[in-house]
Amino acid sequence: MVSKKALAIGCTVTVVVVVVIVVPSVLLTKKAEFRETFMKKCLEFPEEKHICETIWTTFELAYVGKEKCNFSDQNYDQLLAETPFKHPCGKTMFWSKTKDLVHKFTKKRDCFFTLEDTLLGYVLNGLSWCGEKGNNETFTENCEDCLPNPVSSFWKIASTRFAQYACEGASVMLDGERKEPYDSNSFFGGVEVPNLQPPRVKNLTVVLVTEEIRACTCDSLGTLRKDLDQRIGCACKAVTKSRVETCIEDNTPCGACW
Repeated sequence: MVSKKALAIGCTVTVVVVVVIVVPSVLLTKKAEFRETFMKKCLEFPEEKHICETIWTTFELAYVGKEKCNFSDQNYDQLLAETPFKHPCGKTMFWSKTKDLVHKFTKKRDCFFTLEDTLLGYVLNGLSWCGEKGNNETFTENCEDCLPNPVSSFWKIASTRFAQYACEGASVMLDGERKEPYDSNSFFGGVEVPNLQPPRVKNLTVVLVTEEIRACTCDSLGTLRKDLDQRIGCACKAVTKSRVETCIEDNTPCGACW
């Protein structure tokens, strides 16, 4: 009789270990929500509907699997190459500290276009995203706790290209109630002004939004005139906030607003 002990010794026992990697459903949900928002906003541009899937894929390749800190804006080169600006370059409108007002103004008009009125600017406005090295997921929280990160790098390179695209007469809307309406360290002063390209850009019109009517000149706006290439002309037009709001409500033609 062969004992049970002998049988145990004489047999090879194969143990199969199955490792199940569980991806938290909350991550999958957030990525799905982020992608859904991205696609929904992209599809609001009828002429671009056919490339929204391609844009999403290229966008993901820019940051997925990469560390969020010390993020290079060059990661977005391919994305920007695939989605060039198409608005009339002479209708470029910059802004600083007037975000809500300027976008209400340009929303129903085609006489001025901000970066956030362009395809990528519109789609990514208000969103936060990042990746993680060795991970294929998209994250939407704690993405901007270091610099430069995927979000800040996108807006820096997009603002740079937006300024380089501008031509003829560019415009900027500034908050005239601030002590220093023009800030050389803002995105407009630090990124867009240095990238305006003369003679492609011939002049810059500053729309200074104030509470009361008053005179203004480019020389009175801090270091703007010094920061602006001397080959680019500069004019300042003060307009009351109430006047801009009336233009928005009445859908007044842009040229009649200031």
